[in-house]
Amino acid sequence: MCRAIIKALNHSPKPAVVQATTNLLDSVGSMRNFVEAAEPRAIIDAAVSNRIGVMGIRAVQAGALTNAIDRTLAPDHAEVRDFERAASYRALCREIGQEPAVIAHRYALSIAGVDTVILGVKNRTELEQCLDAEAAGPVEPALMTRIDGLGLRGA
Repeated sequence: MCRAIIKALNHSPKPAVVQATTNLLDSVGSMRNFVEAAEPRAIIDAAVSNRIGVMGIRAVQAGALTNAIDRTLAPDHAEVRDFERAASYRALCREIGQEPAVIAHRYALSIAGVDTVILGVKNRTELEQCLDAEAAGPVEPALMTRIDGLGLRGA
């Protein structure tokens, strides 16, 4: 899938915009229906090098980067596995006194080359968190380094 998207971004005529996964896990979660690695940052890089806009998606990875998944899922579901994998991220958010969903949205907005993030909110509380994230602006470089240092990307 990644290679096909990059090929399309390098093709003429070029698309004006591409949707790319933009979360600190680099995970597409349950949207994965292909064999190759997702490589969302390679997609973003290809878009940027071709002057194509990037719309980020899955900033909170369907709830895996929040305090709790808000629906019942099987223990082996992709989002549940990502939620468990992100335990150290939630611990970091508790340490700094921040909501994981807010930091996840700020992180997505901080990824180089991402022009905007599509919100997948289901209620007003989630919308308020997204507005808080946008108002707070990009994640500070030191915090970005700490998050990336957790080693959660592409695992």
